[in-house]
Amino acid sequence: MTGHRRGPVPLPPPPPPATVEHTLAAARRCVCGGVPRPATLRGWAAVLGHARGAGPFEARPGESPGLLGHVGDTLVTAGAGTPVPAGSYAYDPLGHRLLPRGADPARSYDGALALRPADGTGEAAERVRLVAAAAGLCAHRAPGDPHTLLLYARAASPATSPTPPRAHGPTAARVEEPAAARVDDALAALPARPPAYVTASAQPPTVRDLLTLLRRAAPTAPYRITVNSVAGLEPGVYRAGTGSGPLEPVWRGPTAPYAHVLTRGGHPAAAALAHAAAVVHLVGGGPPRAAEALRLRVAAFGAGLTAWCDAAPTPAAAAFLGLTPGGADVVCHITLGHAPPEPRLRVPVRFAVSGALP
Repeated sequence: MTGHRRGPVPLPPPPPPATVEHTLAAARRCVCGGVPRPATLRGWAAVLGHARGAGPFEARPGESPGLLGHVGDTLVTAGAGTPVPAGSYAYDPLGHRLLPRGADPARSYDGALALRPADGTGEAAERVRLVAAAAGLCAHRAPGDPHTLLLYARAASPATSPTPPRAHGPTAARVEEPAAARVDDALAALPARPPAYVTASAQPPTVRDLLTLLRRAAPTAPYRITVNSVAGLEPGVYRAGTGSGPLEPVWRGPTAPYAHVLTRGGHPAAAALAHAAAVVHLVGGGPPRAAEALRLRVAAFGAGLTAWCDAAPTPAAAAFLGLTPGGADVVCHITLGHAPPEPRLRVPVRFAVSGALP
């Protein structure tokens, strides 16, 4: 669309968010081949509203008040051939609209919406990619610019909601996630601080729960799992097998006393590692690991657990987990367990769009 004076572009209300199970299945199976097509405004609304919008909105104690405090600026560039005039915009999460920011002649994103989330950790980009997969869209990193995502429609219309692959053997029994576990609820519930895990009164997850969670999140080997209190598994460090195979013990014994060896995050992080029912340790860096860490945390929500990402592992963590010296380093610890939710205020995007508050 060209030749029009650019003004604010209202976006349609986002479609209902997908469930956690559907989202994870879509992310596992997302293959963006062929010639991409420009996404519709409804597709843009789904990604911006559910991944970068006012819902989920989180306000935690100690943070500056204001609905925009946690979101940060999301700058977008519409290329030629998209449903809006080409140029740069800022996404307004309260008005759920695109606000013109001027021309961007130096960039060419024909047929795509280019997103630049204001986030130094990369998690904002991974949230966009996860929601895009559930909405039937593709989000590629721009060539030569890893901080920019290009949003397209897939080459062919997505089929009906994907069905998660079935496991075989001893892990075939499926654990149902809580009813109406939606991806926007999962993203809103991700804790920003080390959770205070409940170790005495909560029923610990079972080995079947853990294997089902890992199957849904599908992290790629190599990775390790520290078990503190999982029914059916002795405490210790385990190596993840392939497919639906069993976990292979690296060494057995209590792991909680060594939590301070694993993290540089101080006492709160060490306490979370010590009290979590299990901890998944991802090895090796790069964008795939950031995506897997987010999928693990979302999968934990679907299983009724709380997951937190400790991105400050120590160099000694590799030796503790039985990794080969001089090999890949541990890049993050994903704690899993039961914990009370963080206090927060949430304003769903439908209220921001309509202007009506509950």
